[in-house]
Order: sequence, then C-alpha cells, then structure tokens
Amino acid sequence: MRRRDLATLLVAVGLFAGTPALAQEPREGALRLTVLHTNDLHGQVLEPPRRPGGLVALGRAIRQERDRARERGDAVLLLDAGDLFKGTPEGDLTDGEVMVAWMNHMGYDAAVVGNHEFDHGVDVAARLCWGADFPFLGANIRQPDGARPEWLGLPGARLGEPLHEALRGAAVVRTLASAAGRARVALVGLTTSAMKDVTLKGVTGDLEFPDEAATLDRVLELLPPVDLVVLITHCGLTTDRALARRFQGKVDLIIGGHSHTRLPSGDRQGAVLVCQTGSRGEALGRVRVEVTPAQGGSPRKVVAEADLLPTGDELPGVLAPYIEKVKEKVGARVGTLTRDLERGRGFEPSGLGNLHVDAMRRATGVDVALHNRTGIRADIPAGEVQVRHLYEVAPFGNTVVTLLLSGKDLLELFSGMLGSPSRVLEVSGAVITFDPEAPVGQRLVEVTIGGKPLDPDRTYKVATNNFLAAGGDGHAVFTRGADVRDTGVILLDLLLAHFREREGPFDPGVPEQRLVVAQPAGAPR
Repeated sequence: MRRRDLATLLVAVGLFAGTPALAQEPREGALRLTVLHTNDLHGQVLEPPRRPGGLVALGRAIRQERDRARERGDAVLLLDAGDLFKGTPEGDLTDGEVMVAWMNHMGYDAAVVGNHEFDHGVDVAARLCWGADFPFLGANIRQPDGARPEWLGLPGARLGEPLHEALRGAAVVRTLASAAGRARVALVGLTTSAMKDVTLKGVTGDLEFPDEAATLDRVLELLPPVDLVVLITHCGLTTDRALARRFQGKVDLIIGGHSHTRLPSGDRQGAVLVCQTGSRGEALGRVRVEVTPAQGGSPRKVVAEADLLPTGDELPGVLAPYIEKVKEKVGARVGTLTRDLERGRGFEPSGLGNLHVDAMRRATGVDVALHNRTGIRADIPAGEVQVRHLYEVAPFGNTVVTLLLSGKDLLELFSGMLGSPSRVLEVSGAVITFDPEAPVGQRLVEVTIGGKPLDPDRTYKVATNNFLAAGGDGHAVFTRGADVRDTGVILLDLLLAHFREREGPFDPGVPEQRLVVAQPAGAPR
C-alpha cells in the first residue's frame, strides 16, 4: 500500500511547550515535521471566563510555535479536527464564517468536517468549505449515489498531489521537506458514523456517514506509496483508539476531536499515537515527527511534553468586524446572579439543569420535563448576566416539544439514563431513586411523579427539546411518543425570560435533588 522501507518513526507530542522535544540532530535524509493541531473550537473567538482559550491566545501560540519549528528546520502542518462553530454568538451568528476567516488568516493546511458544521444545514457546511483556503476532508461523508459532496477536498494551494478520483475529498498527499530531508505525507479525514444521533433530525439532509473502519480500509488501499499516514478524525477517543489498534502498521498518527478529551502526552495504542487538545482553544496540540529510513531495525521512540497556551495578544484585525457585529446583539444585561449557576456533573444535582427543565414544565403544564445534560454547554458565573451568557448555555436554538409517553416507557428511559453519567437527563416533576452500585440496567429503584409512584399503565405528558424528541443522544424512547407537538418556543427565550422577569438579583441556592441515591436497607432516615 505504501513504503515498506521505513523502520524508525520518532514522534514527540505535547501541548504548547517552550523546549523542543526532539533535541538530537536529525539523521541525514530524515524528515522532521511539526504538526500543530486544534479541535472543537466551537466558535470560541473571545477568551472564555476563568480559563485559557479563544482565538487570540491560540493564534499567538500557533505563530510562536510555527516560527520555532521553522527555525529548527522542521516542516510544519497546521490541522483541525472539526466542530469549528456552535456554542458562542460569534460563531453561530456568523454561521461559522468568522472561524474559517481566522483559519485562512492562520494558514491551516487541512481540516475534517465535524458534526456541528451541519447544525445550520448542509448549505452552511458547504459554504464554509467553499470559503476555505485549505481542504476540508471527510472520507465517510457520502451522497446517496455513493459520491462525496463536491465541496469536500476543494482544489487549492495546499491540496497536494493529484490522487485517484475515488480519494477526492477523502485524502491529501503532500511531499514535505525539512532541513535534513523529505517525505511524502498522507492526510485522511474521517467524521463520526454516529452523525444522525448527534445532530438534529434533518440537518444533514440525505448525506450518509458509513462506518469509519470500513471506509478507511478502502482509502488506504487506494493511497499511493507514502512515508507517513496521518488521520484527522472527528470521531471521539473511543473510536480513535479502535482505529489505531486495527490499523497498526498502516496508520502512524491520529489527530482527533469530538470527545473534547485533553491528552497532554497523547494516547499510545501500539505504534499509533492518538492526540486531542480538549476544546475551545484551551491548548494547542503539537506533534513532532522524525521519519528516517531503516537503520538496523531501530525501534520507534516517543518523547512527550506538555503545557498550556499563554494568553494575551492584540486582537487580530480579521476578527474585529465579526466581533463588533455580534456584540451589539448579545451584550445586553438581563439580570444578576449572586452565585455561580453550574451544569451537573456525574449524578449530582444541577442548578442550571433544574432551571432549564423547570422553565419548560411551567411553560407547558406537563407532568414531566426532560433535557439532556450534553445540551447545556456552559456555566454562568456570579455577577452580571448578559444575553451572551445564556446564549452560550443554550446555543442550539432548541425548541420545546410536548408528547405523550406511557409510564412503562418512562421507566425504560430512566433506567437507560442511569447507565452512565453522560446519559443523565435533567428532570422536573419527577424524583428518581437509584442505586449507583447496582449493575447497569438494574439501578432504578423507584420513581415518583407529582409526589405519587409512577404508574406503568398511565399516560404522562412530557416536555423535552426537539433534539431529544427525535431520539438524539441515543434516547430512542422519545420516538415512541404520541401526540408530538413542537411548541415553537425556543428554550433560550425561556431562560432569558427567567432573568428578565426578576426585579432583583437571582440567588439559585442549593440545587434540589431529583436523582436520589437509595438508602441501604435498615439505614436511618
């Protein structure tokens, strides 16, 4: 499939650090390559509160590290692993265009299409790709006829060598040169095959997202001989690890995203190194690679070092017009918080989650309101609350949907969500007692609705968001609902009204327990 004479691959991975990880002189004829990478930026143009991130700090780190790499004589690639926007007003109200403008300005070499690129529809995703000076890749993004959309892998200065037509939009091959030598590098893009579960129904149109591994098998068969294969994936760490294990000897490096995992030194799976930076520009990923011909069967060597990005810099001029336009819409004050209002972690109660579902239940008069924790995207710090804060909490434009579910369906739904903290739903109108030590599937102990035991044979009126109503996040029980009605009420508007209707500061207090751990038999109450 590709070169077989390569024996030594030295890889060093780290989040932005000041000291080069590979200190030795490169061997004659070796390629020294620095791969800088980002993922899940989610429109974080501005510095987020209380933590590093944002395009200002990220851009500064990219420039500094790229300059250092070039001074060392390294070749440099700058890659992104998807989810450019969705989550901030700057990203969403410009349909992600601010992100592509910044990436063009920074000189990205390639990116993979993430699930949130489709949140405003296929046309918006296509427009972002058309507007990029670099290729967007997606080997497993297919039209019904099996072809990839024409907006993938667009020709341009950074596209690389001509490839088999079947690789258009899937891969890029470039010959890179460093001070010591050169090598051919293949970049292959893969997005999650679970796209239909992690996007709103209909936003991906008639596109299909076949299995990652099966797609990669075919791509690797068609690649010309190369010296290094780099996957750029928006599939999540679990899938990346599985791909790394399956394609030993065929893939060398995976630059990943989607799961927002922070991997300070990468995650080594055999001979394959999996890398990811977290999210929102909180860190810049750096991988240093040295590729040399066989020399006595020398083993691969890994050196790792990590650090956080420095912060501060002048605001790049390319961002200013986007920021000013958005500031007019989201800078208005809507209230004041006396203490932080936070999302739920694990099975603990969530003040911000309770606020969501309580507002939904009041607005609809239902028995039970439910919302996915994965859809609550930010905490709100104490102090002045602006439209911006609430937008970042609920950026998806979700509407409130009412439907009818049987008590039996609700029991199945609650039992399923207790299998993992990532599946927990925020609940209003019900109290769920569970045993976290019991086997998965047997943790549900008791459910009361309106203070009365849940009746499996009764029909309950439920409110949720339009994402869950379509079975999002794998909660397929919602799709059994009867009398489904989209109220058209936007969840963000309910949150805004909650603050605007208050005359004074809002003290969220201690969040009420709706998930209660069962007391052991005989324990005092």
